Amino acid sequence: MYKICLFFLMSALLQIGSVQAGTLTSIPSSAVENPKAFWAAVMEEFYGRYDKRLKCWVGSGGSGKICMRPHLLASVPGAAGLTHYVAMSGYAPTSDGGRADCHACSGKLGLVMLRGESTHLTLVARNSLAEDAGSWGATPSEEAFRVVRLGQGNHGWLMESGYTGQGYTEGGVTVFAAIGDKIVDLGFIPTHSDNGGTCGDGIGPCYVHTYEILTDPDKTTAAFGDLLARKVESTNADAPAMVRVPFAQDELKYVAPDCLDAALGK
Repeated sequence: MYKICLFFLMSALLQIGSVQAGTLTSIPSSAVENPKAFWAAVMEEFYGRYDKRLKCWVGSGGSGKICMRPHLLASVPGAAGLTHYVAMSGYAPTSDGGRADCHACSGKLGLVMLRGESTHLTLVARNSLAEDAGSWGATPSEEAFRVVRLGQGNHGWLMESGYTGQGYTEGGVTVFAAIGDKIVDLGFIPTHSDNGGTCGDGIGPCYVHTYEILTDPDKTTAAFGDLLARKVESTNADAPAMVRVPFAQDELKYVAPDCLDAALGK
């Protein structure tokens, strides 16, 4: 009985994924036509005033102050008009106002969806505005983000990230999208593996496996369709050319199948 109730609860959440939060912001709809004016209005709306010394908009997030800047804007047309997918990035300043410099030190990520309503933009959905993301005190670069169609009438972000340790490099894609008025992490999909820093010269054979994530939204009527991992390169000739990554309704996440892990040598 519990599983049945959970299934219907998750289904209801998915159905309201495109419902507007309904909060009218102070951001003029016309600001979208002027990138400088748009970003200034957005950053002040969600974080506060610009700090000339730190050269960022300073707000609060988690346990303290955060220093945030514009990162990426993608405007997507739809039945309700243009929806603006806004990404903002930054970091939590150290005691001396600098940026933390360690492999495990993440940056801060703010994600917001806005839609035009009369004279001002309406808030559709947002995350905490200070999610941990990336390493060395920074989020992944602007080029690491893509806004894609995940299903019928539903878009979200793909964020590429990776790390290297002891000669091994691992990478993958995190999916973010709105469920209700909250933008949430919908799972990490591994896409890359290599041992380039610890192979050759008698140490051992080198390997590299790389996949890219593609969307397949036309194959579903759901808000979240399957994603596709397409092989880009692999030192394993038997690695599958394509792996389907399903969306798990009971977990509200994309779950990488075991065969993708195997294709990456895991």
